[in-house]
Amino acid sequence: MTFEKKFAEFKKELEKRNASELPTDLAMQVIMTDEDCGGTFYIANIGGNFAVEPYDYVDNTVNIAAAAATLKDLLAGKLDGPDAMFRGLVEVNGNTAHALAVLGMKKKAAAKKPAAKKPAAKKTATKKAAAPKKAAEKKVEEKKPAAKKAAAPKKAAEKKVEAPKAAEKKAAEKKAAPKAAEKKTATKTAAKKPAAKKTAAKK
Repeated sequence: MTFEKKFAEFKKELEKRNASELPTDLAMQVIMTDEDCGGTFYIANIGGNFAVEPYDYVDNTVNIAAAAATLKDLLAGKLDGPDAMFRGLVEVNGNTAHALAVLGMKKKAAAKKPAAKKPAAKKTATKKAAAPKKAAEKKVEEKKPAAKKAAAPKKAAEKKVEAPKAAEKKAAEKKAAPKAAEKKTATKTAAKKPAAKKTAAKK
């Protein structure tokens, strides 16, 4: 593999890392010692501006030299930085803390996906289902006044039936009134007759 391809792999991997915890004056030069992909690139975080570029960084704070496979294992977390240095797999010149900070960089936290809006769709579906029920209830309520209207003609019919009966009662009372008057006159004449007898007796 060529240096350009190997560097592109490292740059892609390093850009996935969280550089917010790196020192703001860090400038590390990396030398890959492989014969097929040997070359130099730098990792810098100057003033909080993180960069990975395929050039020498002469005014660096630290420089390291290692095989590409070792660097890959260090970034993948398969190899511990201090252990690799102790075993001589990584040669460090300069600020060791800066080197360990770069090699121990963690991956950025995955961005949280926005909550799905399916539950909201379900709510609208339930509202739609509830709407026909309310409409049906309204229809039932509308029918109730109609039943009252049907009851009203019945009462009117009953009143019409009762009206002739009342008229008949009044007519009967009128007919009965002369008879009652006749009875009263008859009782009055009957009361006067004994008075005539008394006058005859006096004579």
